[in-house]
Amino acid sequence: MLSLICALLAVFAASLSAQQIPDTDIPTPPATGFSDKDRVLGKNPGLERSIIGQIQDLRKRHGFRLFLILESSLISTSSNPSDFAARLQQEWLPEGGGLVIVFESDTRQLGFGRGLEASDGLIENEVGVPAYELVATISKAVEAAEGSETTELYLETLITAITTNLQGYFERKNAPADGSRSLKLALVTIGSLSLLALCGMGLGWLMGKADKRQAEKRSFPPVEVSERLSAPYGGGGGGYGRFGNGGL
Repeated sequence: MLSLICALLAVFAASLSAQQIPDTDIPTPPATGFSDKDRVLGKNPGLERSIIGQIQDLRKRHGFRLFLILESSLISTSSNPSDFAARLQQEWLPEGGGLVIVFESDTRQLGFGRGLEASDGLIENEVGVPAYELVATISKAVEAAEGSETTELYLETLITAITTNLQGYFERKNAPADGSRSLKLALVTIGSLSLLALCGMGLGWLMGKADKRQAEKRSFPPVEVSERLSAPYGGGGGGYGRFGNGGL
């Protein structure tokens, strides 16, 4: 998994320094978000309709513009999928708010047009997806599609995973705050603060009591001792003991 993420980061980084392709080689953006001029999916029109439906649903519901461009080979453009996707991203989505994906069927390589800047792909912070979220989304999608035996299954799994994860992100982003959860959090916070206050008061009382005990002065009551021959006498006790077999 780590190696897959590193590979994706390398793909994104390469897209930032993409080769400049002549403007004459830049096609107009497809209205459906899907282009297959070389008929890579020519024998599966049902899959084409499914991909277009997912792309259009993502755009209608959340405004995110996803483009999937299929090419049999990019030799004519003197480019590769990463460079071509980066150039299309610059031309079609100069303000961000979407993603261009290029798939070259001859090499089965993918190119992603969005860079890694934190603000890249944002349009007034409404339909943009943070870089970390998009990298995680694509990582999961590529990992899910890796074991596909055919090109058709690979693309279907890839696009389904990407659109599903993006839909989930926007739903979480736009979900209203849970009022009950906020109330519970506030009550827990108040309870914790109250408990801390009570503990502090109890500790202060114990410390004050200990200080009071230390400050107490102990005194002995006066004892009257009579005098005999001008010297104190009496007031004490006496005793005797026996040592050995005899006595004194």
